Amino acid sequence: MISLPIHAVLPRLREALYSHRRVILQADPGAGKSTVVPLELMEEPWLSGRRILMLEPRRLAARMVATRMAETLGERPGERVGYRMRGEAQVSRRTRIEVVTEGILTRMLQSDPGLEEVGLLIFDEFHERSLHADLGLALALQSQELLREDLRILVMSATLQSDELLGLLGEETPLIQSAGRSHPVTLHYRDPRAPVVTPDNLAAETARTVKEALQRHEGSLLAFLPGLREIRQCARLLEGLGPEVEVLELYGALDPAAQRRVIRPAPPGRRKVILATNLAETSLTIDGIRIVVDGGYRREVSYDAAVGMERMQTRPIAADSARQRAGRAGRTAPGVCYRLWHEHRALAPRSTPEILQADLAPLALELARWGAAPEELGWIDPPPRQAMEEASRLLRELEMLDERGALTPLGERALTLGEHPRIAHMLLRATEMELGYEGVLLTLLLTERPPITRSDDLAEEMEELHRLLSGSSTPPTLRQRFRTLLRQSGTEAQTVVRSDRAGLLTALAYPERVARQRGDDGAYLAASGRGITLPPRSALARHPLLAVAESSGEGMTRRIRRAAPLSPVDLCSAYPHALQRHRELRYNETTGRVEAREELRFHRLILEQHPLPRPEGEEVSQLLLEGIRQRGVESLPWSSAASALRERLLAAHRHRPEIFSDWSDEALLESLEEWLLPWIEGMNGLEDLKSLDLKNIMLGSLSWEERQSLDRLFPATIELPTGTRAVVNYADPEAPVLAARLQELFGWRETPRILEGQLPLALQLLSPARRPLALTRDLENFWRRVYPEVRKEMRGRYPKHYWPEDPFSATPTRRTKKGMARP
Repeated sequence: MISLPIHAVLPRLREALYSHRRVILQADPGAGKSTVVPLELMEEPWLSGRRILMLEPRRLAARMVATRMAETLGERPGERVGYRMRGEAQVSRRTRIEVVTEGILTRMLQSDPGLEEVGLLIFDEFHERSLHADLGLALALQSQELLREDLRILVMSATLQSDELLGLLGEETPLIQSAGRSHPVTLHYRDPRAPVVTPDNLAAETARTVKEALQRHEGSLLAFLPGLREIRQCARLLEGLGPEVEVLELYGALDPAAQRRVIRPAPPGRRKVILATNLAETSLTIDGIRIVVDGGYRREVSYDAAVGMERMQTRPIAADSARQRAGRAGRTAPGVCYRLWHEHRALAPRSTPEILQADLAPLALELARWGAAPEELGWIDPPPRQAMEEASRLLRELEMLDERGALTPLGERALTLGEHPRIAHMLLRATEMELGYEGVLLTLLLTERPPITRSDDLAEEMEELHRLLSGSSTPPTLRQRFRTLLRQSGTEAQTVVRSDRAGLLTALAYPERVARQRGDDGAYLAASGRGITLPPRSALARHPLLAVAESSGEGMTRRIRRAAPLSPVDLCSAYPHALQRHRELRYNETTGRVEAREELRFHRLILEQHPLPRPEGEEVSQLLLEGIRQRGVESLPWSSAASALRERLLAAHRHRPEIFSDWSDEALLESLEEWLLPWIEGMNGLEDLKSLDLKNIMLGSLSWEERQSLDRLFPATIELPTGTRAVVNYADPEAPVLAARLQELFGWRETPRILEGQLPLALQLLSPARRPLALTRDLENFWRRVYPEVRKEMRGRYPKHYWPEDPFSATPTRRTKKGMARP
């Protein structure tokens, strides 16, 4: 047996597991932990005949690790060593070590919380911090505490947040460290003078660097790229390297046979160039790799709770990933790593755990099935509260949780499918609607990467996928997944596909992404309330209603990437419980009226609307008041009498604020509910306000004491010497004006006063034709000094009127001389 670095720490590991329930093993890449540790522990007495269950985060790694362990025992997978993943299993009654992927571990824990047949649970490559790994560890720790004190848990990784993990597992948890089997790796960084490598030029720069490295170094080459798109672009640029160089692709959706061909050593005299995603960072040793080209980017899904959408983002890798990638070149011999970034570029120390940036709907559904709130479990990084609340809202809308947060029968059925809750909901409802086959096709489109022409129209993609699956050239992995989904859905392949139902099925998975057209140029509003767009040239842009599955972009407006037309009838059949008939009242600024309409709403979308007859009620009155506030108090029907009363009240407040309330514009608008609301019942427009008697409304708003005080302190009229009552004008609250014809004031010496004699009135003296002659606040002075001149001028102009020499002793009159002579 080949000696590996991990062998040196096996005695300590055995001793730690014998005396402790929880152990951490930190082993550098190449140490052999994944393939050696389970075999070495398989016969430990504390297992008591139980199995070892090892979680491997990636399907490819799970298959390869199990295969290598089986080969070590001289067996095929499925005997003492087996593996299990979605849609594929190689296990038997003899199996003692079972390697599983993440969803499988969660299902095992949910169906058997005590893991009664398991003696050791291993979390391999835990540093990747996938959502299911965090969840699996949280559930396993609670199971260990409550149900299985004898269950051992071993957490293995190349790089670990040791302090945080020890805080979770317990400070007494043994931490065993092993060096890796690695050779020196020479690092080459990008010339600082060269342009920065971005996602846009990454494929081209990777291809250029690959060609340069092949000329300078021996051995096969591994290049890291973010995703399949960049891999394909780079492969095209590497065509024609020569017969001795084989360019291969490595990504998660590649079928197992092709994956094994990639990992095998290159034949003598030949070299491999493997273009891979970050799944090649860990767990796999690819023989013959001496050169690594690291583009410095990775593709990851993050969930934006604010808009309720996932988005695929290409982001710079962290320092821990960079170390893992470089180490691939030194597994079997000294190597070299070309890093396509400047040496002094700062990298984040660790990759962001999935639990802090993912859609947590699957986690929320699993916790509901487990029967525990997040705070009842142990986490290195607890799931964010806002993301959990968003996940719970979605699950309630999908009818998988009830209002109390408990799992519903539909939620129970969804968990058995092993799909994301959105996809599970769509599949289950599609089967009920006799659209099971179409639901299976849409699931493949949304969760796999079938080799078809990508389109923004899912209906078109569904038709092309149907043709592919009806033929004989379907990739084996896709074919196997297709059959599994058909079996789970209880349906069969069809000769005809109803692609016109693609929108309905998409809406069943993504209700908050249903979008309604708003104007031209491909602008839409999603049910979540966010703007979303299509290129105007897209054929989808002519449809008023879309069900959106995928979008991209930042900020408030995102671009639709994949969608399907949706009819309002289909939407109503999909979510009858989410539709709301809503009566909306609004004030129309243009017409000055309160208008009513009935709307059929789906979340924030208005699907239908029509006007209603003349609305009435308190809400109408409130909206009318808001219309008055918008236009101001001048929109009210102020008669001259009402305006005069308001001026009088304003003057009263100015001089006696302790007695009289404020009747300014601001105060009136602020208190409309108090003084005006009772009088506008039954009105719904500014035109209706014309019938209001504002003078009486204002008087009615005054208390008995206020009215008495107003008449006493600020009288509306003053009796003149002739007995006539003249109106006091309060337009200027500091100097109210009393206007009267001069002849009616003969005999008055003192200027009249109000406010208990504190405020003199300004006397506006008028000619017989009621034209202003003079304005005075000192009447006696006017008679003595000004009147003689006025008398001279007015006698000629108004000879029939009385112009005595002595105004003090003259008799006041409203008449001409002739009128005065009558008995």
